[in-house]
Amino acid sequence: MNQSNSNPMVTRVSVMKFGGSSFAAVAGFAAVCEWVDAQLAARGTAHRIVCVVSAPTGATERHRDALLALNAAPSDRLIDAALPLADSLGAAQVAAALQARGVAATVALGSQIGLRTDTRYTRARLQSVDTAPLQQLFTTHTVVVVPGGQSSAAATGETTWLGKNSSDLSAVALAAAFGCAEVEIYSDVPGVYSSDPTLVPDAHLLKRLSHRQAIEMSTSGAKVLHYSAVQHALDHGIAIVCRRNRGEFEAGTRLEPDAPHHAAVVPDARSRVYCGPTDLVEAAARRLDAAGLTCVVLSGPDVAVHRLVVTCGFFDADHFLARERGLGLQAEPLRLLTVLTRDGQTLRELVPLEALNAAAQRQHARHVGTRVGAADAAGLAHV
Repeated sequence: MNQSNSNPMVTRVSVMKFGGSSFAAVAGFAAVCEWVDAQLAARGTAHRIVCVVSAPTGATERHRDALLALNAAPSDRLIDAALPLADSLGAAQVAAALQARGVAATVALGSQIGLRTDTRYTRARLQSVDTAPLQQLFTTHTVVVVPGGQSSAAATGETTWLGKNSSDLSAVALAAAFGCAEVEIYSDVPGVYSSDPTLVPDAHLLKRLSHRQAIEMSTSGAKVLHYSAVQHALDHGIAIVCRRNRGEFEAGTRLEPDAPHHAAVVPDARSRVYCGPTDLVEAAARRLDAAGLTCVVLSGPDVAVHRLVVTCGFFDADHFLARERGLGLQAEPLRLLTVLTRDGQTLRELVPLEALNAAAQRQHARHVGTRVGAADAAGLAHV
């Protein structure tokens, strides 16, 4: 992937990404803007910040629902035209709040962002990054706010969308292009836990985590980081620093290539399970893989029948498999539970949704345990 960074006037750029939960209430805008302003003051007058923001919680869904109310099957081009508007509005609101504090902030949209893609709608693939448009904005602004997931087609210049939950990828790609050693990701939890702390009370924060384990956890359904962003960070040698998006904005998990492996349990309540003949399941898995979407194929007691598990809930699997591709798989009321053992194994089981919490707690007690070593205690926290 080609990258360009040509303006010598800016001595250093930091990239910070704030998830949609950061702006669930008006007070969230004030807290984030106070933090960004303080970071500018601490890092020096030649420092600049790219602030990547997701749409406020629920905003993208409201745009989608409004579109579907008019047309139950809109074209992918219309989806790309409608859904990123939520992120654009969020970016404009953050820039406005920063300006109200006296920060020289502006917003970059579409082709101004410099993320160039193909023209595959709803899930555009990144081809190159050009920092020149943002560098130009930095000559008169100290903060440029960017709507996460928004990009532009290299061939046509039209606005494209990297897909649902792609703000992390926007941040990592821009950090790589600017030559940053790390990127900061802010969300409602300070990092990655040994399991979902809202379901497993004994879950603890993993202070250091390898990119590869984070990818395995993300593709299995963990929600803090998106797997495509972590892979991009690994490919470009960038550390990811997870921080809480409120209060003291404390750092939690740091992703580094040489971090130790941890036992962990990932319950994916958003997963979708389909059953069908082996050849049909394998064909569906190939279609998903070609589209850059995550899935797991599990064999059952009947070798002629396999199960396909679509993880993470980042897109409408029913629409993709049945209405778009005509693959007649049978949906089952099951969810995926993944265990990463201490010795590096990945174990998977399918459980009913209503049993998922109890199963996660049982597997966490078995494989992770509840005791925390004294040396790690300072880095552990509960939500």
